[in-house]
Amino acid sequence: MNKRFLIGIPIVLVLAVLGVFGYRQYLAPLPPTPTAGAAGPLAAAPALVSAEGRVQPAQAARLSFGSGGRVTEILVSPGDAVQAGQPLARLDNTAAAQAGVAAAQLELEAAQQAYDALFEELDLARAAAERALADARAAVRDNQRRVTNLGAPSKQTEIDKAQANVVLLKDRLERAQDDFEPYANKPEDNLIRATLQQKLAAAQQAYDDAVRLLNNLQGTADEIDLAQAQADLDAARARQALAADDLAALENGPDPDALALAQARLTNARAQLAAAEETLAKQELRAPFAGTVVNVDLQVGEYAAPGLGQVALAGLAGWEVETTDLAEADVALLSVGLPARVTLDAFPGLVFEGVITEVGLLGVDVRGQITYPVTIVFDPGDTPVRWGMTAFVDVEVGE
Repeated sequence: MNKRFLIGIPIVLVLAVLGVFGYRQYLAPLPPTPTAGAAGPLAAAPALVSAEGRVQPAQAARLSFGSGGRVTEILVSPGDAVQAGQPLARLDNTAAAQAGVAAAQLELEAAQQAYDALFEELDLARAAAERALADARAAVRDNQRRVTNLGAPSKQTEIDKAQANVVLLKDRLERAQDDFEPYANKPEDNLIRATLQQKLAAAQQAYDDAVRLLNNLQGTADEIDLAQAQADLDAARARQALAADDLAALENGPDPDALALAQARLTNARAQLAAAEETLAKQELRAPFAGTVVNVDLQVGEYAAPGLGQVALAGLAGWEVETTDLAEADVALLSVGLPARVTLDAFPGLVFEGVITEVGLLGVDVRGQITYPVTIVFDPGDTPVRWGMTAFVDVEVGE
């Protein structure tokens, strides 16, 4: 017999055994999950549903950068407790992104100030328009009186009053002239001279106005005076109408074109700030919730690709089990709110009370058997459970 043939027989036998073992282990359909009380397709509902699962935090996340870059800072280590919003790591473009946010904030402030200034200037313009309208109305009143006075003879009482006023003001003017005379040759910056000169000028103006009024009262207006007075009145009325239109226009708010431009600038500034903040957010990893850092898969100086889970964060205040082998025949018996008992391989003899919080709607094909994930929340108390521990769940569903 060929020696090589004799040697090959054991090898073939070993390979055959390994093939059978591999099929049963990895390819053969899984047997149904053992459930107490099952006796066939038409058997009564089982009293107990059992499944295996994995322990996981009730709140967990695997965080990754929003964009790629070189890692410059790692701010946490496994086991560190962090608060919501706390930075965990940064990329090399963080400084530039922060500068972009600062510039966008500055532009937003400037745009807001420009927008607010339109309304502040509107208040000032409205006050000026109201003053202009008041002055125009006063001018119309005065010119109307002038036209009326020129067109009607003056009363003797008004003439007498004007004559007396001229006499009094002439006396005041003469006294002011006498007071100023000794200081007439003093330097112009002499304080007493300046004061007396101001009084003299005021007295002269008052006297001239009184004389002019008296002349008007004593004289008879001709056609030229009346025409001039009427023209002045018409001009005053036109200025009043224009002032009223200006004030009415301001009641509708700032200039529409200026307001639209200011609003567009403000909208653009807000969009630019949002974009800059989004860029900055992609350069930092921040904790989305308060918890404990479980794993950090980063090194300073290495390139971090976007979308890969680089930091694992868990909210370790609560724990749950997600089943991995619950068969479709059993999942129909479960519902949210049912109590469950949880045991862990790592802590034999301990039983934890739990409750079903979620029953999966989508099954997964595991080697020919459809399984459904079911989530059970439980309280381990002081037991130091860990993420990923093997757990077993028992749920009583009745006879």
